[in-house]
Amino acid sequence: MQYNDFRLFYNQSIHPELVHLELQRRRLIRLMFVSVLLLLGVVALQLYIGIFVFTLALLIPVGLWIAYLVFKIQTYFKAFKPRIVALLLDFVDNHINFFFEKYDNEGKIPKKEFLESRIFTTADDYSGEDLIVGKVRETPFKMSELHVKEFSPARNQLNYVFRGVFLIADFQRWDMQGKALMLPDAYRKYLSRSERAFHLEGGRRVRNHLLPEFEAFFDTYATPDLRLQDVISTDMQRSILNFRNRFLQQNREKEIYVSVIGDKIYLGLTQDRDLMEPNLFVSNVNFESILEFYEDLSMLLNIVLDIDVMN
Repeated sequence: MQYNDFRLFYNQSIHPELVHLELQRRRLIRLMFVSVLLLLGVVALQLYIGIFVFTLALLIPVGLWIAYLVFKIQTYFKAFKPRIVALLLDFVDNHINFFFEKYDNEGKIPKKEFLESRIFTTADDYSGEDLIVGKVRETPFKMSELHVKEFSPARNQLNYVFRGVFLIADFQRWDMQGKALMLPDAYRKYLSRSERAFHLEGGRRVRNHLLPEFEAFFDTYATPDLRLQDVISTDMQRSILNFRNRFLQQNREKEIYVSVIGDKIYLGLTQDRDLMEPNLFVSNVNFESILEFYEDLSMLLNIVLDIDVMN
């Protein structure tokens, strides 16, 4: 899908929905303002009359009104992202190679499958949302946002292991063997346990069939029974590098992790900000945020497509 196609779809389908949601947000702000005035009025009345029982009676309807307002705000937050993501998936679903079967805004990739990637070895605190299930050609995949933390023995606190989008695709090819692990070189000191664990499974640092510029930013490991050129093409390396360089130029902290375990590929894309999460006090009509979410999704799906085509 080209940028112009997406811009046209955004103008025709997503922007009107964002404007509708923006009207809801402004209505909530007005209701909050009225609630504050009501509460201040009750306090002023109590100070003026000084009859506690009378003021208590007034607080009951005010309290019910505030509870109703909180409910409306929660409903707005819960409905915002699913409505926009559903529209985005409708657009991507028009691609001849991509098909979406299910979207569950409260679902997530199971912790067991996350750890099977070999990219990370611990997940003491594990949560997620926005589970998307579909296919790239005939290859089933699932992806979700994940927030994963581990206990730090040195500081006795939880530290982030991974925060972003995680994708698992199953090529269903029993003849695909071996394992590969591609880790950002900048995060090497945080992934030493992953490196050691992969080493125990026979993984060794490899450099053949890799572009020099790709090797400069990613540490790649593979077991002897894997043909690296069957899972990491030159085009795929360039695509990852172009994606990474674009965000480096914008002073953004985003990285991608890749592993291939047998006939499954695991992709992790970190996020340094919450995309499409609504803000109650600022307008959420933001094309750039929607575009970034779409580009992240497209990049991950195209990596799966690239490996699928080679195999």
